[in-house]
Amino acid sequence: MQSVVSLSALCRFAVALSSLCLSPAFAQVPSGQDRSRAPAFISEAILSEMASELADQAVNPQWKREATIPEDWGYSLPQGVTSRQTSFFVDGGVRLQGRLFLPAGFDAADRYPALVVGHGINALAIGIEKYAAAFAARGFVAMSIDYQSYGFSDSGADELFLLDPDRTSDEDPVVTERRRVRIKRTNLNNVEEVKAFRAAVSYLQGEPGVDAERIGAWATSNGGTVLATVLATDARIKAAVIHVNGVMPSKGGARDLSGEALADAVRRVRTGQGAETSAGFSFKTQVDLWYRTRNRDAAPGPLLDRIPTTTAVLFLAAEKDELIGGNRSALAGSAALTARGAPSQVVTFPGLTHFQPYSGAGFRAGSTLAGDWFVRFLGQKEDGR
Repeated sequence: MQSVVSLSALCRFAVALSSLCLSPAFAQVPSGQDRSRAPAFISEAILSEMASELADQAVNPQWKREATIPEDWGYSLPQGVTSRQTSFFVDGGVRLQGRLFLPAGFDAADRYPALVVGHGINALAIGIEKYAAAFAARGFVAMSIDYQSYGFSDSGADELFLLDPDRTSDEDPVVTERRRVRIKRTNLNNVEEVKAFRAAVSYLQGEPGVDAERIGAWATSNGGTVLATVLATDARIKAAVIHVNGVMPSKGGARDLSGEALADAVRRVRTGQGAETSAGFSFKTQVDLWYRTRNRDAAPGPLLDRIPTTTAVLFLAAEKDELIGGNRSALAGSAALTARGAPSQVVTFPGLTHFQPYSGAGFRAGSTLAGDWFVRFLGQKEDGR
């Protein structure tokens, strides 16, 4: 059956379109890794079963992608799966939005494993709802989320842009004035997205019917960078899938600021706002230049050894990924986790580029593999009676 975008999703997309664009994570390209000794926790047989479809998607102009497009977002709710819009708060303040998907026959008296589903840079939860729906069809409670300043989520206090010069002085510590401001959207801030993931985990743990000890997460593109950082910070996530991204092991250490980054930092603290730059693939938007500096604070490479060995991590990589150099960073990150005794595996979409696995055969294979991973490490519904 051909998938279609649900009417409610179309309505939500129309409201949120002004904040939309898509930009994946950029990672260092490591050297190739030897997978000969890597354990396989789930079968990759579906890639062989779908080999002809995947091969066609890799070369057919119909499936050529330099970004995700609205046609890639369409889905129909699987049989019996229900969904509803929901909201939750970060640090008790900023309200974020999510869409919660419940499996067929959901009974709050039982105990279900649950998943947070996160999008990439300058994207919307609407674009990945179909993954959450697919996971719900496998028996999981799944919630796709919009990060702060994206989609239907609110902006934070750090995203108010003054439209008039600040003429106050330090001689008056308290000033009451009327000011014209613009609420900034699509603020590329991985640190805030780390907080969003952790808040979403807390929300799911308080949801009736969810087994608080069996929480997983799926994230794509730059969301995978964010998720890897979360895994090194929050041990509540027991299974994770990082989609079209990897983690290159690297040494930690403080970073210096110089040149344009330093000039922007000085301007920002003295005037309350800094420079902007364009970003995005599907849609271009102006974003804070500060994101280039701020996102370094959520770089997972030096944190791989902090991910608990009880957390299972699957990397779903695209062989021809033009943005992060194929599957090499996924192989490197998985090898580092495996060496420490953490369950990890890499499955590579043959022939596909960065944006192709979101649709067609790539989506069907990827959502199935991710579902298999979650079933393997989180289990399924348990009778609560």
